[in-house]
Amino acid sequence: MKILIIRFSSFGDVLMTSPVLKKIKKVYPDSEIDFLVYDSFSEAVTDNPNLNNIYIFPKKKSKDFDYINKLISELKEKKYDYVIDLHSKLLSGYIGKKLKTNYIKYQKRKWWKTILVKLRLIRYKADLPIVKQYFRPLKKLNIFYENEKTEFFFNLSIEDNLNKKYNLNEEYLILAPGASKNTKKWVYFNELAALLTEKLNMKIYVIGGKEDFGVVKESKNIIDLCGKLSFKESGALLKHAKFSVTNDSGPFHISVGVDTKTFVIFGPTDSGMFLFGENEILISSNQECSPCSLHGDDECPKKHFNCMKLLLPEQVFEVIKEKINENTGN
Repeated sequence: MKILIIRFSSFGDVLMTSPVLKKIKKVYPDSEIDFLVYDSFSEAVTDNPNLNNIYIFPKKKSKDFDYINKLISELKEKKYDYVIDLHSKLLSGYIGKKLKTNYIKYQKRKWWKTILVKLRLIRYKADLPIVKQYFRPLKKLNIFYENEKTEFFFNLSIEDNLNKKYNLNEEYLILAPGASKNTKKWVYFNELAALLTEKLNMKIYVIGGKEDFGVVKESKNIIDLCGKLSFKESGALLKHAKFSVTNDSGPFHISVGVDTKTFVIFGPTDSGMFLFGENEILISSNQECSPCSLHGDDECPKKHFNCMKLLLPEQVFEVIKEKINENTGN
């Protein structure tokens, strides 16, 4: 059986397809699974052993119908038995239906609910975690969710190269202060870094995009790698960390995908979109107005930004200390 999965963006959403890929391969071990993804998020699925081919779609071509139709012609030659659309947008639907085969798509949130949230008439609450939503339409293939975890893969050569630079065997932790939207960024990462170096006396690596460089000040024990690592390199570094502290962002999903203890800070977005195991610790100030957004905003709709400002670094540190002590028995 030949299957094409379509999920173009964003990084976390693409990465959260990994449980689906693993389960398809388990139920249909002889299946061939291909994946269609935007170029900027392809690292979320490259190196995944459950995939046969990855079609990397240049995002700048998303409105180029000559390119899109040429791609469709190429995909038709593969004679897929099923197209599984895990994006459910106009482009993914157009491509999926044009392939003239069994087309399955996952059900996004109701359109009217999206409008009401954007108009600030209701707060956003996820009906189901995204991973479970991905599995719902797959019942047609007798594929069901059974606690499969998100997995992030990378080539071992990346790990070896990083080990030469940073010594992955020594004890360290990771901070990831960035996010795709300003309101998803907790404002006290620099203060938390000072507390962690003082109280735990551990080396800290700061990861993220180049725009996050300087959010946490460098010192003897704090090394700022923002803008210097690929997603894969970040994954290798996270894999060996004692723990990470992140926002609702790509590094959160990577940290979960390499099974590292992850403290994740939520403010305007709904943590109910994601599955939490013993290794994922949710931290929130639990404001009455949260969650207020689907994906975060450039500015707080109420202008006070209490969901992030009222969550103090001392509070976050206490949660970290408590969870670390639980594991050590102190």
